[in-house]
Amino acid sequence: MSRRDLTDREKLVLREIIAQYITSANPVGSRVISRKLEGRFSAATIRNVMADLEDLGLLYQPHTSAGRIPSENGYRIFVDGLMSHVRLTSKERDLLDREISKIQSQDVREVLDQMAHLLGEISNLLCVVMSPPLREGVLHRMDLINIGSDKILVVVTIQSGFVRSLFLEVHSAVTREEMEWLTAFLNQRLSGLKLSDIRESIGQRLRGAGIENQPLLRSMVDHAEEVFKFNDRDDFLVGGVRTLTAQPEFYNVEELRKILTLLEDRSLFLHLFAREESEGVKVKIGRENAAKSLSSLSIVTAPYKFGRLCGAIGLIGPTRMDYPKAVSIVEYAAKKIDTTLAK
Repeated sequence: MSRRDLTDREKLVLREIIAQYITSANPVGSRVISRKLEGRFSAATIRNVMADLEDLGLLYQPHTSAGRIPSENGYRIFVDGLMSHVRLTSKERDLLDREISKIQSQDVREVLDQMAHLLGEISNLLCVVMSPPLREGVLHRMDLINIGSDKILVVVTIQSGFVRSLFLEVHSAVTREEMEWLTAFLNQRLSGLKLSDIRESIGQRLRGAGIENQPLLRSMVDHAEEVFKFNDRDDFLVGGVRTLTAQPEFYNVEELRKILTLLEDRSLFLHLFAREESEGVKVKIGRENAAKSLSSLSIVTAPYKFGRLCGAIGLIGPTRMDYPKAVSIVEYAAKKIDTTLAK
């Protein structure tokens, strides 16, 4: 039976059972739903509806004397048409707004890392933020800041505002005038080029500048791999491990091991968070995830973009997930990033 074949009463009971189970993590009985619906239907009537929903494969009984819990099909019908939209609290929105606003002025990896932890705390789920493939980004500008007699802060800004910074050691002092000239020279020669192209040909592009007499330029060439290459290791930022493992589902050692395996297996992340052109929030429930090891987990993802590059935000948790809030969180965060970078 498809969703449109459900009666209004069946939809109401299914929605209430799922909402109650998400909150309690315990099988839901007819009396609980009757009280929740303020006596609109008797417990006997609700038992009959629950039996019909079980026949349709939307609910099941974990054991004979228990109430019912949702099946994956039941969750799917709930997500596709029964759940209500949930607004984040003003405090949650303010926290996210404050963190995302830093993207244009701070190291992108640090901001995304903090955001992953913040989203994990807000959702009580595992949060994964997939950064855009910045190694394919286009250089907007470079800034050089003298930190001391032997250290320079290099700030690399990618088109659309993403920023990455690192320290370079130099073996001789650089005057203010030299620093200004070097900054202008590097931007003249390198601005507008892909990072991968700069990394592979920086020596040739800086030819004629007397690299052998310019310690900082020599250091820039020698450390091009470090300055202009964003390692794959930076692709995924994870937060919320502690809060997720406190969920009842993960008291089971085998279920907990699945999460730990996911954290160790980067190929699974690549599969789950493949950068797609399609927009909007996607929800994969249980066995809808291709990887067998993830069949007891649900994943809510949304893409975000800057320029031609695309990243993704995802929340991972048990199938007993607060789907309305998870969808609202990734949707809000993704749209906020898009809006911030478009300014």
